[in-house]
Amino acid sequence: MMNIDIEFYEGGRDVLVIFTGIGGTTKGYQNKYEKIAKYVTSQFHFSVFVATTPLGSWATLKENLQSVLNFVFKKLKSDILNIYVMGSSAGANMVLSFSYLFPQIKKILAINPVMNVNFHWIENGIQNFKGGDINVVLGEKDLSSSYAKLLPKHEKLKLTILPDIDHYFQGHLSTFIDLPRFYLFY
Repeated sequence: MMNIDIEFYEGGRDVLVIFTGIGGTTKGYQNKYEKIAKYVTSQFHFSVFVATTPLGSWATLKENLQSVLNFVFKKLKSDILNIYVMGSSAGANMVLSFSYLFPQIKKILAINPVMNVNFHWIENGIQNFKGGDINVVLGEKDLSSSYAKLLPKHEKLKLTILPDIDHYFQGHLSTFIDLPRFYLFY
């Protein structure tokens, strides 16, 4: 099991769990995850957990998701109503691939998943997800946007390709910070 750092922001009985890209921190570049967490707790009264996706964790994504959700359940006990998950890059692969295993997860936001790695996991995860919306947001300049047409057809899948955006949202940090508002809390 990888060493996963988790930051907690208390808000309410509904939960947003954010998974960073590989090697990311719980605050994120220019505190982007902290900004998202504070916004979500104040505006939507969700508790927010930001979890890292450690280097070398491609083979343990499923176990990482399970470990973080176990932490969430332990921290909030049985008071959880709904869980939304958001992931960026490898974190997006994690939530797309394995959220279907957890019926408590109601919505998914996957930002620039790395679709040329274990795509069969992503495909299986989307096809088997029983919750609500699956939002996949890709930057037009991200390599994975060329794989968008390969995503399986699913009535709950909503694909958005953002113009002039690269994998890291360089020069568009405010757009990244606003993604949960537009794709999870609309």
